[in-house]
Amino acid sequence: MAASQQHTPVEEEAPAAARPGERETAPGPAGGPPASTKPGTQKPGRRRRVETTLFTLPAFLFQLSWGWYPMIMAFVLSFTDAALRRPVQFTGLESYQRIWDDPLVAQSFRVTAVYTVLSITLTFFIPIFVAILLMEMSRRHIRWMMLLWFLPLSGVASTVLFRYMFNAQYGLFQWVATKVLGLPPQPFLNSADQVLFWLVVPGILFFGPGLIYMATLQSIPASYFEAAEIEGAGFWRKMWTISLPRLRPIISMLLIFAIIGSTQAFEFPTIMTGAEGSPGGAARTVVMYLFQLLQQLRYADATALGVYLFVITMTLVVIQRRFFREDPDT
Repeated sequence: MAASQQHTPVEEEAPAAARPGERETAPGPAGGPPASTKPGTQKPGRRRRVETTLFTLPAFLFQLSWGWYPMIMAFVLSFTDAALRRPVQFTGLESYQRIWDDPLVAQSFRVTAVYTVLSITLTFFIPIFVAILLMEMSRRHIRWMMLLWFLPLSGVASTVLFRYMFNAQYGLFQWVATKVLGLPPQPFLNSADQVLFWLVVPGILFFGPGLIYMATLQSIPASYFEAAEIEGAGFWRKMWTISLPRLRPIISMLLIFAIIGSTQAFEFPTIMTGAEGSPGGAARTVVMYLFQLLQQLRYADATALGVYLFVITMTLVVIQRRFFREDPDT
């Protein structure tokens, strides 16, 4: 006769009591760690909040002191006479009205607009296609071309050098135009019709974002191009469907920088053509004329002109952000 077996229930071990000073944790899933020990479940403690505040406070104070405060004060100053040796008086929109009626302001905005269009067209979009073409070369040729294209030269020194190269009497470009190409003597920077174009040309050789485009293109997986080649895609097809869409976020960011930098052009045109933007103010940008107003102690008018430029630049940036798609998969 088989003996009947009695099954006695096995008592589960009670969880060990927490040690003094140790916080109890809720048990996690079977075989897993406690719920509170999973990464990302604990809330930042007081120490972490203090560290975050200490690290961000210097940057915040710097931006507040040298960014927002001067901008707000300049906006307030534009509604006054900006007197230095007597109490400041509120003048309302008089400074804005004087700037609006100044014919030199309209000329400087036209010059800045043409310079911005030429600069973005020649020194922003051309490096994109040059970088794509370089990626089609062998590794050895890419290294040499990058070395020649991205020489670390000083911007001011290069500007002074190009000023002598554009000299209408003894410049290198004049020798190339007359002796090599057999053309009549060219005015270059002395021509009101050509000066802006020749101001932009050196930027094709010394424009830095080309290196950023190269780095972005090198980060694209090679399998994308291999799959496209298997499907029979040629160079142009790969450029339009792979290279340019993957460059779109970088192009969007650098386009904003290009718009802001071109509308605020000052040092390069000043070194090349002088403070007056010769000939006849044909190269005088808005910031160059703003600097002239400061030299004439017209501080209120200068700040009003700066506010005009700020509003126009921000409008261009907002339009760019609104209509330019950044997502490479859209």
